[in-house]
Amino acid sequence: MKVKIYFLLLLCSLILSACNDKTNIEDITMTLMLGIDLGENNELIVYSSNPVFDKEVMDKNEEYSVKASSLREARGELDSFLAGTISKGKMQVLLIGKKVLQSENWFALLDTLYRDSFSSINCKVMVVEDSVAEVIYSSPSDKIRLPLHMVKLIETGDKRHITQETTLHDVQSDHYSKTKTGFIPRIIYKNKSINLSGFTLLNHKDMYVSDINQYEGELLQLLSSTKLDQLFLTTKLTTDDTDPFQTKLLSYNVGDLKREVKVTYENGQFVFKTDYSLAIYIKEALNENPYKDREKMEKELKEKLTADFNKLVKSFQDNGIDPVGFGEYARAFQYKHWKKVSDNWGDAFGKSNITIDVSVRIKDEGLNMR
Repeated sequence: MKVKIYFLLLLCSLILSACNDKTNIEDITMTLMLGIDLGENNELIVYSSNPVFDKEVMDKNEEYSVKASSLREARGELDSFLAGTISKGKMQVLLIGKKVLQSENWFALLDTLYRDSFSSINCKVMVVEDSVAEVIYSSPSDKIRLPLHMVKLIETGDKRHITQETTLHDVQSDHYSKTKTGFIPRIIYKNKSINLSGFTLLNHKDMYVSDINQYEGELLQLLSSTKLDQLFLTTKLTTDDTDPFQTKLLSYNVGDLKREVKVTYENGQFVFKTDYSLAIYIKEALNENPYKDREKMEKELKEKLTADFNKLVKSFQDNGIDPVGFGEYARAFQYKHWKKVSDNWGDAFGKSNITIDVSVRIKDEGLNMR
């Protein structure tokens, strides 16, 4: 009986698939980071950053650029001088030059990334303020491989709500959405360093509209339905340009956040009444005393945040964009009226009546040894 069992196991092992079609990692060109930008003559330039696994090569990363009309054509150009077979399945980062976003129908360039089943639609997307080439060829010696450094940068920023991770899948969802417009994390290359710098805002045609800084980006995440965990804010209550040491500001963590949005339709326009309740934990109080003037500080912070929120939303309305997603509330609660303007929600949102009110509760003033 034992002999029969051993024979059966041996027979099964013989018919199992083997590794005859294996490919050595040294024979693969694994594209971890891809970049698209426009040159001086408005020609499309595609950049590729790939790790090198050959022990005999000192430089562990290789960067290439080609001029092409599409990403698929660029791959053909890259195939002509790369030694290994190109693999896009491990792509981690897609960099898009700001000039590309200012061009109509740029989204069509991404067609091959969505059509090819081997592409990774979970790769991070970032907008480069100036030149994609500067970022691709930077390769800082004091950092890990550049594509992996970029992934770590955006993931850490997302965790601390300095920015918000945006993937190829998110970009596609925003492209087809009729209730909101997209925004993508923005990076700048300055003093040989790559830094996160707020968001780039897009309209319903996916074209560039404007940029917002880090503080405004954090407010945007508060306004939207982003799940908050470690959001840290610094709000300047008053600013003294002549003497910065007289500036009044609060730095704090946002704890519990409650949002309530009510939508009605009156006199031919949507009316949004939004209330935000914030519980904050103070980490720094410059020229303020949260122990003695707690109610006064809550009132000042309420007024400043309310003004900042309304100013930011007003700028969205002026540009006919809705990165917050107010359109989702309009569709959910006023569908009959939203349906009539669904194909041009940006204009309808710009004409909407929006009021934002913020209430603030200081839950912890922090330690003070004085």
